[in-house]
Parts: sequence; C-alpha cells; structure tokens
Amino acid sequence: PEAVSQGLPILNGQGFTLGAYANGFTGIHKQFNSIHATVDLLKSRTDLGPAEYLAFAQDWAKSGAEIIGGCCEVGPAHIQLLAKELGD
Repeated sequence: PEAVSQGLPILNGQGFTLGAYANGFTGIHKQFNSIHATVDLLKSRTDLGPAEYLAFAQDWAKSGAEIIGGCCEVGPAHIQLLAKELGD
C-alpha cells in the first residue's frame, strides 16, 4: 500500500480514471517471477488489518483514486469495511 500511496499523486491529473489496490505481503521474493511460482514464497504482513487498510484507502481516495480494492491478503473483512466507509 505504501507504493500505491506514492504513485497516485504522480498519476493524478493525467486525464484518466485512477484505481488503487494493494496486497498484504512484506515484499516480493526474487524467485516470485519464475515460472510456477506461488504466493507460498511470500510472507504476509501482520500490520495490515481492515482498519489499517482503510486508512490507506481513504488517502488513496483523497489522492484521486475512484476505484479502490484489494489483492492477495486483503480479504472480505477489508473489502467490507471499505464498502461501508467509502461507499460503492
């Protein structure tokens, strides 16, 4: 989510709709780009619960994101809170 937060201000104002979503991993393992790699190579963050993810999402909305979601390790509870607090 930190990378998304850094990128949105750069993209905002370029004339297209912005979307934002992040995963809940600590980083990308160097072997993850190999054929047949799975998320088993990756380590989940322990500091990105639904409330923490919502805080990022609220900042993304302020930075111009109109479509907000989540990827791996961002689950139903995260998305439910986003829907409740951010609307559609």
